[in-house]
Amino acid sequence: MNDYMIQDTPEKFRAFAEEIVPPLLALLRARNALEAEIFARSREMEAEKPALGLPMNQMHPEEPALWEEYRSRYMELIEHRCVPGLLKYGAARSFGMPTKYGYLDEDPECQVIFTMKSAKKAVVETRRGPGVKEQHQFVLRPSGDGAWLIGGVSYRLSPADGWSVEHSV
Repeated sequence: MNDYMIQDTPEKFRAFAEEIVPPLLALLRARNALEAEIFARSREMEAEKPALGLPMNQMHPEEPALWEEYRSRYMELIEHRCVPGLLKYGAARSFGMPTKYGYLDEDPECQVIFTMKSAKKAVVETRRGPGVKEQHQFVLRPSGDGAWLIGGVSYRLSPADGWSVEHSV
């Protein structure tokens, strides 16, 4: 999925789409890769439990270190791309399969929509194909050094729902 649409954006802001959308999608894909890697390693640990004599409901001895690695690598990836305070409630609280934004590459009908109406804010929405209505919305704001930082993330499960705040990327 490399294409995106531009909607409700005056001509003078349309060029910003190329500056904002590809780096955001690259970040989401890198986050997906990290999540998939950590999930696979977690599954390997689960499979080792019988050989270690551990009940399935008991934590693998290496699991806390895996979680710490996940949080650390997640923050290295995300933190410098967000406005201060966005991650105040923490981050990297879960991983799974499919990954959070896996549909960007796996769903051929996924849509990415760019909207910008002022120089102080751009909005990028990602939408799964028609069978699943889940959508994510990223509000990006310019930083003092010319970079665009994620200032907010929201999701909704159908177009009829309102947006709900997501406290992590």
